[in-house]
Amino acid sequence: MDKLFSLKKIISNENNRTILNNTLGAFVVRGGALIISLFTLPAYIRYFDNQQILGLWFTILSVLIWVLTFDLGIGNGLRNHLVHALVNKDHLLAKKYISSAYIVIGILVLFISCLSTVIFRFINWNAVFNISTSIVSKETLNITVCIVFGGIMLQFLFKLITSILYAMQKSALTNLLSLLNSIIILGYVLLAKSSDISTNLISLAIVNVLAVNIPLLLTTVIVFSTKLKDSKPNINYFGKKYARDVMKLGVTFFWVQIMYMILTTTNEFLITWLTGSKMVVEYQIYNKLFTLIGTIFTLALTPIWSAVTKALSEKNYEWINKLYRTLNLMALLAVICEFGMIPFLQFGINLWLGDNAIQVNYLYATVFALSGSIFIWNGVLSSIANGIGELKTQSVYFTIGAIIKIPIAWALVMIFDSWIGIVVANIIAMSLFCIIQPILLKKFLNKKELGDENYV
Repeated sequence: MDKLFSLKKIISNENNRTILNNTLGAFVVRGGALIISLFTLPAYIRYFDNQQILGLWFTILSVLIWVLTFDLGIGNGLRNHLVHALVNKDHLLAKKYISSAYIVIGILVLFISCLSTVIFRFINWNAVFNISTSIVSKETLNITVCIVFGGIMLQFLFKLITSILYAMQKSALTNLLSLLNSIIILGYVLLAKSSDISTNLISLAIVNVLAVNIPLLLTTVIVFSTKLKDSKPNINYFGKKYARDVMKLGVTFFWVQIMYMILTTTNEFLITWLTGSKMVVEYQIYNKLFTLIGTIFTLALTPIWSAVTKALSEKNYEWINKLYRTLNLMALLAVICEFGMIPFLQFGINLWLGDNAIQVNYLYATVFALSGSIFIWNGVLSSIANGIGELKTQSVYFTIGAIIKIPIAWALVMIFDSWIGIVVANIIAMSLFCIIQPILLKKFLNKKELGDENYV
């Protein structure tokens, strides 16, 4: 009876209820996307029938997705400012922030697009991706890169709607977009007939652009026609003050994004450069399995950032502290699961990939379990820190990690004579932040809960 009363008390809290609703929605929707993504890798292997080309495709996506971080953190800046406007039901203020953010991001997209048309013609993409012209022609690779890049420029603009959904405490809807994207890609790769390398690459690039951007565009139209019809972007509501507010906070987020990108999304590129694109496929097999638990865990973290920002504006520090302690316990369980899957790994890979299964290296598996654990712990720390706007620690220690990662990765690849050195370098580089941030977060939250409003 006491447990039932305690459960009712938890659910009666609006912040808890919002997190619970979004988390359940995320598990249903994003869980489907995860299952589909597991089926996508075998479908990719069938579609390309050449691991070197598949490794190239993964590397192209990982490198060009870096460009998405060059939004100067505008999306994250808008997200935090918009929460306060929506909590206070100030639709005019929300309209000014939204309009200013869209105008700034639109100018940025136009500038980058114009600049790229000049720069791209001088880049040898075969040299960048370390692949011979005898395997992929210079023209084919150039067209593929340009198509994917063009799609990312559109995504720059359309992706702003996801920041707005987060601010509206509608994070489950952002996961629906990922599901639609995954379904479209999987459907094409399964149904399309494999052709020559040029046709396969260019066709998949076009489908990728459509799969990512059409759901974002439709969501934008729906949101501004319904829930935020009084706050839809209008050039007449652009204000330098609001643009500065978004960009001031956004620049710090931007720096953190860039450093985090170097830490987490350069692995495919480094593997291609140091060991060859074929090895990227082996890395992807381990990576997809060991990030599975972390990705499932981050589903629960999806609504945390904006919920913490909302609680901070309400000065509900006790709730934030309780949430942080709960997330720590959940992270511990997720880490146990990371290492618990190692004994069953070979069976899982055989079932998953069939004839294309690899022989498990259990040393590699242990390294990936540790890497996945770091990813989980980082997710908890960053969700709380971003929500309260404490970005200094991330900025400093992600920067240090980014600086040391590449030379350590190069040295460890030479020592191990294997790409696993890059994953070990990741663990070393991320550990600094994961040691320092919890100490500072605990100090901040305890001070606030004790009533020290001036403590920052």
